[in-house]
Amino acid sequence: MQLNEFRRAKTVLIFLTALVIVSIGCSLSGCGTGRRKSLVELKVIVAGSLLAPFQAVEKEFEAQNPDIDVKLEGHGSVQVIRNVTELGNIADLTVVADAQLIPAMMYQTQIPEQGGPHADWLIEFSTNRLGLAYHEGSAYRAEINADNWPQIISRPDVTVGLADPRIDAMGYRTLMVLQLAQDFYQDDTIFEKTVGSAFDPPMAISRDDGVCTIIVPEVVRSKESRVKLRAYSIQLMALLESGDLDYSFEYESVAKQRGLGFLALPPAIDLSSPDYEKEYRTVDVRLDFRRFSSVFPDFQGTRIVYGLSIPRNAPHPEEAVELVQFLLGSDGQRIFEESWQPLWSAPVCDNVEQLPEALKSLFP
Repeated sequence: MQLNEFRRAKTVLIFLTALVIVSIGCSLSGCGTGRRKSLVELKVIVAGSLLAPFQAVEKEFEAQNPDIDVKLEGHGSVQVIRNVTELGNIADLTVVADAQLIPAMMYQTQIPEQGGPHADWLIEFSTNRLGLAYHEGSAYRAEINADNWPQIISRPDVTVGLADPRIDAMGYRTLMVLQLAQDFYQDDTIFEKTVGSAFDPPMAISRDDGVCTIIVPEVVRSKESRVKLRAYSIQLMALLESGDLDYSFEYESVAKQRGLGFLALPPAIDLSSPDYEKEYRTVDVRLDFRRFSSVFPDFQGTRIVYGLSIPRNAPHPEEAVELVQFLLGSDGQRIFEESWQPLWSAPVCDNVEQLPEALKSLFP
């Protein structure tokens, strides 16, 4: 009898030991728990103006998903998409400061070998306003306001920064704001005094059927030391912080994230208000060349709208969907609010039927 009890106890012990081993193995491999078997590196390419909030998103998202490592990469919005459509960089998520670039550049280009467009949907999720960033030592800081800024920044002893309109949305939006300002202030010298004469060759302007087109030449060189051109608007922030610039056109969120002053411009020209969409559309920027094969050479004047899409050849589409859900959820809302760039409470999708199933519920 004792022998049988011993054998029974031995059998139970062996069984329990096996259960422990299986349990440990599953906890490490992720079986039955929804966890991944190995660390997933999620590559996210974002517009430079979004780096600060996305760094906060990355930190919190990874804390909730320790098996996902978000790899952030920031560029000007045009370059964000070129990385995918021309340079062969594989990304899991692309996020730009100008939503119109996604259909213009990703819908119209084909994935090599695989075929089909690089993307077939976009989600619009946020906006911003464009104004002038400055620092405590900026020339005429105590004098500049929403009425006299065109005169202040065109003075010969004032330095101003501009992003390259060929590769950064802030660059071509700055040109739009300057042109809109001419009509708003009824002063047709603003564009010329500010940037028109500062470049060699100069930027030309044509008018047709109520639309003013600013034509950007293939080569853009600043010939005046007071105007400093950089590839990306985010690079101009370092010049402001060091005192090497007095003013720079910038998004409100970026200026506030970096503790800089920000001069808000009237909504009629700052590209922020849906009430002025008609006015914004009276100006566009055209690249007078085809520098990049996938870059649509015309940028329409519109309200500032941020957009995102998961490329069709993304290596980790499920994890990218999880990140989008996090971004558009309550945690993302809070993070963006803290970064002075609130998310829309109701994001917009242009092609809901093409969305991943897990995202369709966001657009009832």
